[in-house]
Amino acid sequence: MNTIIMHIDMDSFFASAEVRDKPELKDKPVVVCSKTYRVGDVPRGVISAASYPARKYGLHSAMPISEAQKLCPDAIYLPMNHALYKQISENLVKIIQNHTKTVQQVSIDEAYALLKENVNTYDEAKEVAGKIKADILAAERITCSVGIAPNKSVAKIASGFQKPNGMTVVSPAEVTDFLSPLPVSKIPGVGKKTQETLDLLNIQTIGELAKADKRLIYEKLGNHGMVFLDIANGIDTSAVIETADVKSIGRFQSLSPYTNDPAAINMSSESVCEEIHAILTAKKMFFKTISVSLRYADFTTAAKSKSHTVHTSDIFFLKRHASEMLEELMAASEKNKKIRQISVSVSNLKKTDAAQMQLTDFF
Repeated sequence: MNTIIMHIDMDSFFASAEVRDKPELKDKPVVVCSKTYRVGDVPRGVISAASYPARKYGLHSAMPISEAQKLCPDAIYLPMNHALYKQISENLVKIIQNHTKTVQQVSIDEAYALLKENVNTYDEAKEVAGKIKADILAAERITCSVGIAPNKSVAKIASGFQKPNGMTVVSPAEVTDFLSPLPVSKIPGVGKKTQETLDLLNIQTIGELAKADKRLIYEKLGNHGMVFLDIANGIDTSAVIETADVKSIGRFQSLSPYTNDPAAINMSSESVCEEIHAILTAKKMFFKTISVSLRYADFTTAAKSKSHTVHTSDIFFLKRHASEMLEELMAASEKNKKIRQISVSVSNLKKTDAAQMQLTDFF
């Protein structure tokens, strides 16, 4: 079976996160800016993200605010909220990890994923992508677009094909027909200068680039040109590599129907802990800190974290402490408040010392 790769790309991530928490901004031209300052009454800075209503006016990332104001005088400018975006991004990775085998996060709002061994067809991959999209929407109230393809480059191009909230599946047999009519600017890494060079060679589409003379492309664009030529021909052998320097391992479980039944919460907690333990075992890692959270039906969240004196990967230890902390959160919450999702994660990680024994070694 050929490799199936998924690329998940959040839709106008920064702007979507802001609108999510400020419903009065829905359907308005919202712009998130970095390094914003004012000269008199005129804001200065650069756009980091524009909502889709703002994009209809031609606003886009890297555009100076002074130019954006001319195109859309009614645009609403907001400063970057890095803490919010980081928190959401961490939750998104956990959601993707719930459904896939390997996740490579390449930026705060996009990731590649390899599917689990039991997913063998593109139809099955599409079902997994649908679950990821649904879980992200339910948990974070924002949308993403997904591309599914035989390699990373085609998957990334596919994820941008039907934005926002799209899903595009490109099987191996469909790669050439999918890529050929697209402009060369859709190839990851092709910027303004490369596009200008290709324009001079009368190459506007990916299909035209795929048929171009290799020596000419190398002469004009060097090694980068060879990479672009391969991508144009549907070739990309780069692997999906799990994000380096893993700082935490977490899993969550959505509850349907929503509940505040302690037995149901504990059962979900045990299931999540077993998933985390399996990952710890596979990665040969110990943890020192356990964190839990409850997300309620109204989307409010309660969280608790505790660090212990020694590193361990003992599953009984993990289950007991996670369960106790969740019980404490429930006891402190409003009476009869329903829970939509529970989450458990471990952090403060280190590689297993082969000489260090676990409680389970004695069973």
